[in-house]
Amino acid sequence: MNMVKKERFFLPSFEMECGQAIPVEIGFETYGKLNQNKDNVILICHFFSSTSHAAGRYTPEDPEPGWWDSLIGPGKAIDTDRFFVISSDTLCNIQLKNPMVYTTGPATINPKTGKPYGMTFPNFSYGDMAGIQKKLVESMGIDKLYAVIGPSAGGMQALNWAILYPDFIERCISVICGARIPVFTSLAYLKAGIDAIQLDPNWNGGDYYGKEEPVQGLSVALQLMNLAAYQYGWYEETFPRKHKEQGDPSYQIKFEEAVSQRMLPYDANHYIYTARAAMVHNIGHNFDSLEEALLQIRARLLMISCSSDLLFPPEYSKEAVEIMQKRGGPADYFEFDSPYGHMGGVLDTQCFAKQISTFLKD
Repeated sequence: MNMVKKERFFLPSFEMECGQAIPVEIGFETYGKLNQNKDNVILICHFFSSTSHAAGRYTPEDPEPGWWDSLIGPGKAIDTDRFFVISSDTLCNIQLKNPMVYTTGPATINPKTGKPYGMTFPNFSYGDMAGIQKKLVESMGIDKLYAVIGPSAGGMQALNWAILYPDFIERCISVICGARIPVFTSLAYLKAGIDAIQLDPNWNGGDYYGKEEPVQGLSVALQLMNLAAYQYGWYEETFPRKHKEQGDPSYQIKFEEAVSQRMLPYDANHYIYTARAAMVHNIGHNFDSLEEALLQIRARLLMISCSSDLLFPPEYSKEAVEIMQKRGGPADYFEFDSPYGHMGGVLDTQCFAKQISTFLKD
C-alpha cells in the first residue's frame, strides 16, 4: 500500500445527542480509490484506545503499520483494489498527545470561554460518532456505504450506524462487541477506571491543563482495562515469575512499566469521556426494547466474537444475532478462539479474515 496521508474534517456546529451543539474536528485517512459511482466505500471504526490509523504507514520509517493492516490492503480481506476505505478518529480520542490524532474533547479550547472545555465538554455517545462520520462521508459526495466495520468500541459505532441510518449502509460487521455492553464490564473496568482518575489529587475536577497531570490515576485506569483485554495465559507468558525468589514482584513491575510506556500519548479527561461513551452503549436505549431497536436494521449483519473474551463474552454478540434471526433478519455469527482474549479481535485477525472477506463478496 502507498504511504497514508492524515486529513482533517471540521464541522462548525454539531448537535450532540445530549442536546448541546459545538464545533467539532476529527482526523481521518483513506485507502484505495473511490470509484465513479461512489458505491465501493467501507468505513472502519477504531477501538477504545486506538486511532484512525487502521492500515499502511505514514512514512517508510514507521516501525509498525496501522492496527488492522493485516485485514486492509490490496488483496486482503478488506481489499483496497476493490474498496475505498475511510477510517476516522473519534471525539475525545484518548491519544490526544499523538501528533497524528485530530480530535475534539475536554482539552479543546472552548470558543466561548477561550479556555479548555475540561469537564464542561458535553457527554458524547457512539451514536454521535456515527452522525459525525455520516457528515464526513457525505462531504465526499457519498450517499451509501458498502459496509461499516469495527472491533470493540468500533463495533459499537458500526451497530449505531445500522440502527440510526438503516438505509445508508448495506453491511455491518461488529467484531468483539455486542448490542449492549455487559454491566460487569461497565462497572468493573470502565467505572472503576474513571474513579481512579478522579481520585488522583492532580485531576483537580478536570482542570489540570498546563499543570501537573493525574498520571497515577490514569495509570490505574489503563491497568484495569489491560487486565481484562487479554486472556490469563497471555499474562503468564508476557510477565513470567521468577520461581526462585520468594514474593517476586518482577512481573508486577514489568506490567506497570509497560502500561506507563503505552499511556504516554493519553489524556485523562479524554479517557473519562471515552469510557463514559462505552459505558452507555446500548443500541436499544431510544426504543422500548432491544428487539424493537434491532428491527430497524436493514443491513446484513455479521457478529464476530472471541471465545476467551472477558470484556465482551460471546453471549453478548450472539444475543443480537439470535433476536434478528428469529425475526427473519439477515444476521450471521462467527466465533473464534485466541490466547489474546478480547484483543484477539485486533491481533489475531487471521482467525476471522476469511469470514470478513466472504461476507464482503456475497
